[in-house]
Amino acid sequence: MKLKNSIFAGLCSAALAASIIPVSAEGSDTVFCEAVPDNVRILGRTVYNDDSLWLANSVSGVEFTVTGSQVTFNLNVSGDPTRIGVYLNGQLYQRGLIGGSTKASKKGSVTVPLADGENTVKLIKLSESMQSELGIDSIETDKGASIKPTEAMERKLEFIGDSITCGYGIDLPLKDPDTGKNNTFSTVSEDASKTYAYQIAEMFDADVNFFSMSGCGIWCNYGGNRDHTMEKYYTKSSLNTWNSISSTGYTLIQSFDWDFAQYQPDCIVINLGTNDWSYFGSHIEETDNFEESYADFLKMVRDNNPDAKIICTLGMMGADLFGNIESAVDSYKTETGDEEVYTLELETIDKTSEGYGVDYHPMAATNTRVAAEELGPFIAEIMDWKLGTMPDDGTLTHTPDDLVVGEYHEQRENQDDESSAAPESSAADSSDASSGSESASSDSNNSSNQTGTTTNPNNSNQNPTTGLAGGMAMIALMGGAVIMSKRKE
Repeated sequence: MKLKNSIFAGLCSAALAASIIPVSAEGSDTVFCEAVPDNVRILGRTVYNDDSLWLANSVSGVEFTVTGSQVTFNLNVSGDPTRIGVYLNGQLYQRGLIGGSTKASKKGSVTVPLADGENTVKLIKLSESMQSELGIDSIETDKGASIKPTEAMERKLEFIGDSITCGYGIDLPLKDPDTGKNNTFSTVSEDASKTYAYQIAEMFDADVNFFSMSGCGIWCNYGGNRDHTMEKYYTKSSLNTWNSISSTGYTLIQSFDWDFAQYQPDCIVINLGTNDWSYFGSHIEETDNFEESYADFLKMVRDNNPDAKIICTLGMMGADLFGNIESAVDSYKTETGDEEVYTLELETIDKTSEGYGVDYHPMAATNTRVAAEELGPFIAEIMDWKLGTMPDDGTLTHTPDDLVVGEYHEQRENQDDESSAAPESSAADSSDASSGSESASSDSNNSSNQTGTTTNPNNSNQNPTTGLAGGMAMIALMGGAVIMSKRKE
C-alpha cells in the first residue's frame, strides 16, 4: 500500500510539473514587447542600447503586470554567468544563473507560467555590475495579452556601497564543510536581494537603487588602487565593467551618464570605507586624504540629490575609519551648512552566531540583524517612517537555485505586420558620455510600445498544458487512475 501511494504521489507530482513546462502548439503566435517604460517599470540605473534594456547594477530590473498563459524573457549576457531572481505575484518563483563560457550559451530564455487574470512579474539582477551585464532583448507574451508597468512606490531609497552591499559571497560559508578549504567567490554565491539594503527597502515598501561594486572605496579601492573609486562613476549609469553592451562595437555601460531626474531618492545611505582601510591601515598618517575625499564625495551626492537625507555608515566588516567619516561629515556640514547628513556606526559580524561568508564577508544573518535592529530603525527615526518586517516572499528562504533556462527566441518579422523600430543608442553616441546619457534617457522615456505579432520558431507561447507537456501530464494522471482502480479491487 505504501508503495502504491508513493507511485501515485510521484505520478501526480510529475503531472503537475509537466503542466507548467512551457511547450506550445505548432504555428501559434506570440507578441514580442520591448522592455521600455510603456510596457514595464524600470528598476535601478539601466541603459537602453542596441534594442535591448541593459542591467548592470545589483537589483536593477523590470516589473510589470501581464495577462495570458505565460511570459518569456529573452535574455543576453555580456560577461560572466549572471545570477537573477524572477518573482511572480509577490513570491520568488525562480533564482539562478544564466549565461556560460561559450558564445552560444550567452543567450537564453526564462518562461514564467501565469495564473488566470492579471499577474505581477518582476525580474532583478542579483550579481554585480563588475562581473556582467544582462540585456533584456524582448519580453514575449501571448497574442492579445495585456502588459503594462506597475506603479512606483511612494518612498525611494538609494544605497552606495562596496561588496557588502553587492551581497558578495553571501550564500557560501567561509570554509567548505567537506574539505575545510576556503570557498572562493563566483556569481553563484552573490545575491544582493539578501543584503541589509534590499531588506530595508522591502521593510519600508520602498523603491531602491543600488550603486555598488566589490572592492570600491572613497579615496582608494581595495589594495590602494585609485583608478576606479566611487566618485569617478557616481554620475554614470554603472560602475566600472569591461563587458560591452553592443553587438557591433565595444560600448561600455559606464560611458552613459545617469539622468538623476529619473530617480530622486528620499534617503541615501553611503556604506564605504572598508576597502580604503586596506591602504590606510598601514598609512594612518595619511587619513586626511580620506577625509577630504569623503567630504568632496558628499558634495557630489548632494549636488545631484538636493532633497535627500544622507546617512554615512560603516562597520559590518570593521569600523576603523568611522571616526574619520565623522570628521569628514562635520567638516562638510560646517562648510556647507547642510544639516541633513547623519552618521551611524554598525556592529561588526558576530562570527559565532552569524558566521562568515566568502572572504570574511557577512552572510544573510548579519544583514538581517543590521536591517531590523540597526540601520532600519535609524532610517525610520530620521525619515519618520514606520519600519515593517521583511516580507515572507522566498527571498531569504528559497533554495536551492532552480532557474530553468530555455532556448532563446529570435523575433521574426510577420509578413503581414511591420514592427516599428525603437530608437537606439549607438556606439558612436556613447563615445561621448554626455551624449550617451541624453540618448539613453531619451530612449527610455520616449520609445513607443514596439510589438510585433510573429510566429515563434520555438513554439513556446501556447498554453503550457498542451503539446508534449500536456501529454506527459495526461499519461501521469491516467497512470494514477489505474493505480487507484487497482487499490479499490
